[in-house]
Formats: sequence, C-alpha cells, structure tokens
Amino acid sequence: MNEIYQQWLSSPKLTLSEKKSIKSLTKQEQMVYFSAESMSFGTAGVRGKMGMGTMRMNRFTYANLAQAYAKYIVHTYGRDKSIVVGHDNRLNSAKFAKLAAEVLSSFGIRVLLFAKNQLMPTPIVSYAIRETKSVGGLIITASHNPKEYNGFKAYRNDGAQILPPIANLIEKQLRKAFDILNTTYRAQPNLVSFLTNGIIDKYFKDAQRVLNKKELIEKKRFPVVLTAHHGTACKLLPKFLKLLKFNIKPVHAQMFYSPTFINSPISNPEDIKSFDLSIVQANKIKSDICIGVDPDADRMAVCIKHLGQWRLMTGNEMGIIYTYYVLKHKHFTKTPYIVSSYVSTNLIDKIAKFYHAKVYRTGTGFKWMGAKISEIDNKESFVVAFEEAIGALNTTINRDKDSFTASALALEIYHIYRQRKMDFVDILEQEIYPIYGHWFGKTVSYKYDVLNWKPLVLNKMNLLKHYHAKMIGNWTIKKNIWNKVGDCLEWHLQNNSWIKFRMSGTEPKFKIYYNLYGSSQNQLINQYNELDILFRKILGV
Repeated sequence: MNEIYQQWLSSPKLTLSEKKSIKSLTKQEQMVYFSAESMSFGTAGVRGKMGMGTMRMNRFTYANLAQAYAKYIVHTYGRDKSIVVGHDNRLNSAKFAKLAAEVLSSFGIRVLLFAKNQLMPTPIVSYAIRETKSVGGLIITASHNPKEYNGFKAYRNDGAQILPPIANLIEKQLRKAFDILNTTYRAQPNLVSFLTNGIIDKYFKDAQRVLNKKELIEKKRFPVVLTAHHGTACKLLPKFLKLLKFNIKPVHAQMFYSPTFINSPISNPEDIKSFDLSIVQANKIKSDICIGVDPDADRMAVCIKHLGQWRLMTGNEMGIIYTYYVLKHKHFTKTPYIVSSYVSTNLIDKIAKFYHAKVYRTGTGFKWMGAKISEIDNKESFVVAFEEAIGALNTTINRDKDSFTASALALEIYHIYRQRKMDFVDILEQEIYPIYGHWFGKTVSYKYDVLNWKPLVLNKMNLLKHYHAKMIGNWTIKKNIWNKVGDCLEWHLQNNSWIKFRMSGTEPKFKIYYNLYGSSQNQLINQYNELDILFRKILGV
C-alpha cells in the first residue's frame, strides 16, 4: 500500500475534487506520482505534469519548492532582498506565481511581480533581475513542454539559471515527501510589489543594440510571418519587431494567450509541424520567411522558403550564421568569444580560429552558458551563445535564451543577404561551407511515453557505452568516451566528425547528435541516412 497516497487521500487540506482526481489514478500512476523521492532540478529547473502528488506540480509542491528557494536566499543574502517572479500562459501559472510570491514574502524577502501579475517572456524576466539588482528570480513555466506540464525555474542574481551546487542546496531544504502537506507560511503582502511596464520599454531600448547595421533596416518591407503559439510573446514580440521597422504578419489564430494552446498542438518551434499555420499564411501572402517562438519566448526558430521548398533552420545552422556574420561585420576591441554546448556543432571553432576568436564549451542548457558569460564578464567581447536545440543569446543584457534579440538579428542578416538574392541556406552553402568545410548536423530524439522511462533510456545509453565494434557504417570509431562535464557519451570519428548521445533533462527523450564532415552536402545526407537506419536497429526503435 502506498502510504503517501493514502495520506493525501485522507488529508482535509485537499478538496473533494482533488481527491476524486487521485482516486482515478492507476496503481502505477499512484506509485510514480506519490513517490517518497524528492523533486530535483534538471536541465532547466523542475518540470512535471500538473496534478496532485509529491512528484507533480500543484499548490503543495510549489509551496515546498518556494520555501526551499527562500531558505537558500535568506541563508546566502539575508532578508529584505528582492526577488523577481514571472510566469507564462499555462493553466495555474499566474496562481502558482502568486503563491511563490506569498511564500517568499513570509521569509522577509521583497518580491517583484510584473504589473497586474501579467505573464512575461523568460528573457525579460532575466533582464529584470539584473536591472532591478535583485538577488534572484523565479519563473513559473514549462517552456515548450505539452500543456499538461508546468515548472519552476530558479535564477541567480546575474539573471542566469542556478547551477547544480545551488540546486543541491535548495533540494536539501525541501520537505520530505511525507511532510509536503505540512508546508505552512504567513504571507506579508507589504513585501510584494509590482514593476511598471517601464521595465519592458527599457528592455526594448537595450535589446535594439543587437543590430549591427540598423541604418539599413529602414529600407526593408518584406513580410515576416510570426507565431508565438499562444505564449508570452504574443503581444510583445510583434511590438518589438515593428519598433525595428520589420513588416510583421502575425498568425492571428496563434497570437492570443491560451493556457491550453488551443490552436497550437505543437508549440515547440524545433518541430517543423509547429509552423503549419505559419506556412499556410506565408504562401498566401507570398512571404518567404516565418519566425516561431515557444510559449515562454526563450526559443526561436526560423523557417524559410528555399528553392520553392520550406526549410526549418536548426539551432546549429543559425549559430553558425550568427557567429560568421557578427565576426565578419562587427569591430571588436577585445578578443571575441562564442559560447556553445558540447553537443553543438564544432564548425564554429573553424570560423572562430579564422577571426582570432575563442569558443567556450559547456554542458547542455543555458544555465551553463549564462554562467560562463558572467564568468568572462567584460574581459572579452561577446559574440553569441547558442545550442543545437534552437535558441540563442545575442547580447549580454540578460543571461537566458532570448527570442527577441535572436529574431531581430536573424531578420537583419536575412535582409542584408536578401538584397543579394541569397537566403540562410545560401549563406551556408555558398559562403561558409566552401571555406570552412562541408558540414551536416542533425539531432534525432526518441520519445518514451511511459511513466518509468529513465531506466529504459539508461539501458540504451549503456548499450552504446559498451559498443565494441570499431566501425559504424563507413565511419571508424576512434574513441568511445563519456564526457562528464557535457553529460553525454561521445563517439569520435574521422575527419573531426562525431556522434554524441544524451538523455534529455526536461522530457522523456533519448537524443543522438550528428556532426559530420565530407566532400558535399548530398554525400553527408546520404551517410546520415545510413547511420540513422543502423542506430534504429542497434537501439531497437
């Protein structure tokens, strides 16, 4: 018998409707959702499905997470310090943000919510932490996860997400599973105040600095289709891009707040299916470019029409283009540097070497990249931080992925090359690959829709760790090593190519990352297809 489940079922703190919901759970769901384990921080905070239980996101687990974070803040900085709290458009997000604010205030911490507790894009929350000189921040969001999920992202005083040492300290302050229902607090409303929308105006002003050739932008009038998938950027991103004189054509069916993502069955712009409505509109108005951002507005992807076919640009491809364009056109007084993850393309290393720039590698997730940027600070000149799974940071005004500045710079580059009748694919294939080498990158995700998915995925990883063959297809496996810092398995191949493997830290996925060099794009695509078939056989998928 699950004692924790019985405790919740008999507790007077749960409503009849909440008790009814947990009575409907299967035995396996009872075991997983009412586990004796504690919640833990993953790649980007704590995420889980909403609902009752010690391992789901609800008013009890949020209060537990908020009090643990508050104890860390008080221990580290003392009381009477400020924390910024923001949230996305999901069900209960506004309510959970208010709850977190009340818990924080009960510890004597001053809480800054946004005007009327309105939802707010992640990059602006990160910016606000720095701008208000707060000692940290919280965002109630599950980013691009399905609508059933929510999350708890904690930030440092530099606007970057917390790293494992801080996460571990917070986790130690969490109440044990048997004690979660006993979390109590006494809110101090006088310690909760609201930022004005002037913080957004200031962010817009500072974010414009991302443009390298602002004087040329005034001449553009090409239509840009934009979707924000019912999320936090619905109103603010069109406003920002129109301020920069871009001709924005919103996909109205997906540009209003909806907690259930009513017209966006897929809200992750890493998936080309998320652009279905955008492409329909683009074809209708004769636009050749679409921009899509995820619900909390940190991730941005670009989809373009190239040679009559729609093509989704990957995070690696845009990272290569940002690196090349900025290094080529911007004047630096200090050594320029790029930050990227171990599973992202190494083609940027060749570009960086040509321009006497540095590349810093981190673990997967912007918590590592934001921390690296703060560590370097003003000693060197920032170029870009990006990861293969789409998402980039193009300025240092904040410390998390930023769809606003990424969109602005992407549209500047698109505009400059459009005048030469070139698009993003042409930049890669006509300017970059001929000089730095023909490269092909691909990330393949295998999703496991089972409750207890981690052991299953660990078995796949162990299988590849102990893969003893010297070849995979036509590729020689020169090294098979575990990258502890990158938290991934690496197969080093010939010609600076590699394949890497990693468990997702936010979703039940096993990922394979391909980074291949050869004599032509067609050759590389064919070789990738052969490898994909082989790995499906090896992994049994």
